[in-house]
Amino acid sequence: MRFKVRSIEIQSEKDAICEMERIGVDPAGIRLMIPKQFHHNLKLEGLTPVQANIIKQDMLSLGGEAAVSRGAASCSVAATGCILSGTVKQLRRLAEKLGLQPYGLAEAAGEINSSLESLGSSRLVFKGRTREWDLSRRTLIMGVLNVTPDSFSDGGRFFEKEKAIGRAIEMLGEGADIIDIGGESTRPGSAGVSPEEEKRRVIPVVEGLVGKGAVVSVDTTKADVAEEALKLGAEVINDVSAMTRDARMAGVVRIYSCGVILMHSRGTPETMQEMTHYGDLMAEIFDCLSERLDYAIASGIGPEKTVIDPGIGFAKSAADNLEIIRRLSEFKTLGRPVCLGVSRKSFVRAVTGGRVGERLNATLAAASIGVLNGARIVRVHDVREAKEAVSMADAIMDTGFSFAAPEGI
Repeated sequence: MRFKVRSIEIQSEKDAICEMERIGVDPAGIRLMIPKQFHHNLKLEGLTPVQANIIKQDMLSLGGEAAVSRGAASCSVAATGCILSGTVKQLRRLAEKLGLQPYGLAEAAGEINSSLESLGSSRLVFKGRTREWDLSRRTLIMGVLNVTPDSFSDGGRFFEKEKAIGRAIEMLGEGADIIDIGGESTRPGSAGVSPEEEKRRVIPVVEGLVGKGAVVSVDTTKADVAEEALKLGAEVINDVSAMTRDARMAGVVRIYSCGVILMHSRGTPETMQEMTHYGDLMAEIFDCLSERLDYAIASGIGPEKTVIDPGIGFAKSAADNLEIIRRLSEFKTLGRPVCLGVSRKSFVRAVTGGRVGERLNATLAAASIGVLNGARIVRVHDVREAKEAVSMADAIMDTGFSFAAPEGI
């Protein structure tokens, strides 16, 4: 008899159940074995050698792995990271054991459990001021509307109110779920504008679109602008500074109970491309977003009101941007939806050489890969094309997708 062995991809509980049912596994056995079907690598930072050694020994006793600094065993280092590798069952058992240990390891146990809950969650909800989206069902399309004279992609095209509203209505017809209105360019090297000028550009467009039933987000770092827009019915504030540039912003978001997108960036648009050096790119972005989520919650903003954005193009090199998209799933343990803005950005040119108007195909590729890696909102200029690409990515991931037409050639 010739035995056949093949690798199988198990990316969800549905996949695991389906494969085990195919070979006739008992239903009770399926329930017991599902936690063994999923393997994760979790990284803990800032452990003392004593903590690291205990974690390593406990994980090895469970049949998993734990990589620590070579100086941990001899206590010749002050601190070390630890990479845990194991199944969900092994990691849960580790958390149980650590919960009984001294040296502050109960806190590490809590973080491990929290990460596993986020990785295993099948429901991801984002709440705006009055709207609610279940992002475990499909990816949202956020249409970019720049009411500025100097944005990198379409600066000046929709600077006039009626043109801006017309373009927004067009994007809604193409499948946009949210219109994101920006009145201040954040392209590299751009200078800021006053709150008064930003309001002059943005507020009439917000009022016009809300009056037509559109769901509106406002791209601003200024609390005054955000407050005026929210008074008129905006649902979400998209703050590229993650509420760091205006001390009043968190209070405004809390008072109006709106959604908020917290983006990673450094410096200002004028200085950010001078700040692209990272010791550990993903760790530093993760830590920053984690801190901003904690800040939002401490400010009275509900977790379900928050979205995170790794800030493609903001204080990042082209190589950094590609790495972020490739490793986007690492942000899942923060437990919040990821917004991804790749549309027409300069890292695309670094790969393809295309000018701003020649970056559509590469943008769609980056957005689709981002969705497959965990993005649940994509921020785009070309809505119709992005909607089709993202719908295909959603269908491949099988996130409850509904087919639009019968199968056929």
